[in-house]
Amino acid sequence: MIAQDKLTHLPERFPYSCQWEITCRCNLHCVMCYTDCFNRPEAIRRELSTAEILRIMDEIAEAGTLELCLTGGEPLARPDFFQLYEHAIHRGFLVTVFSNGTLITETHADRFAALRPHRIEISLHGMIRETFERVTLGQGSYDRCLQAIGHLLNRQIPLVLKSTAMTLNQQEILDIKQYVESLGTVTYKLGEEMRPELDGGAGPFQYALSKQDLAELNQQDSDLQRDACRRDSLEPPPCRSGMHAFHIDAYGQLQLCSGNRRQSYDLRTGSFQTGFFEALPTFACEWKAPHEPDLIRPRMHHV
Repeated sequence: MIAQDKLTHLPERFPYSCQWEITCRCNLHCVMCYTDCFNRPEAIRRELSTAEILRIMDEIAEAGTLELCLTGGEPLARPDFFQLYEHAIHRGFLVTVFSNGTLITETHADRFAALRPHRIEISLHGMIRETFERVTLGQGSYDRCLQAIGHLLNRQIPLVLKSTAMTLNQQEILDIKQYVESLGTVTYKLGEEMRPELDGGAGPFQYALSKQDLAELNQQDSDLQRDACRRDSLEPPPCRSGMHAFHIDAYGQLQLCSGNRRQSYDLRTGSFQTGFFEALPTFACEWKAPHEPDLIRPRMHHV
């Protein structure tokens, strides 16, 4: 993968990278999930159809987008997931899939192996079944997740395992990291921040760790401590969302990023070209910097 800050040959505004929340439906109800509030029949009925997604996907491909992240909800909960995924691969995207893993069977793993993704990222929130399923609220989800990891590893699919640190699993984070390291080629990511639910609810925050708890967790592992020190020592660079990266939600709304949905452009009724080049530049973002010289291209920091 090409680092975003190395793409200095790109125009100042170019739709290089898309994160697409293709559904909010999910077979689990993770306690800290910010999309689960829309995991309801009435909201699911409003999601983009297969034809609408394929049409928009073609538009962003024609605009030059290279990286495409398919996320949710749980992307594989859409019955048409592999139709969408395979179309994306054939259009030339570098496709990343965010998944909880529990719907990935051997047959699915074979399909990923036949048309390989850039990577698959799976959430692993506990090393003990009880902990894992207290987070997911899904009986049997622990075993299905580990089975999916095995299926993908057996087919040498590029894999990232990630956890959200919270009160329910803080005692197992280091065990999860150690397990991931034992797998050899798999990367581990630790997330620390909770998000409000899409309907404005604050439910996830009841599971958030205090700053002291996070500091104590990071101090127990040299990698985590190094990453924490790096984050604390650097002033977050100005936001570049909407310049080279953009977000599309399950209802076809084009937004600056998944963390800023205050303004949207409706891709159901308008074109991607108009949305990206005319609408997004007008959207407000409290992290945006004033105008900078063209040679300065800082990274995005909150997508």
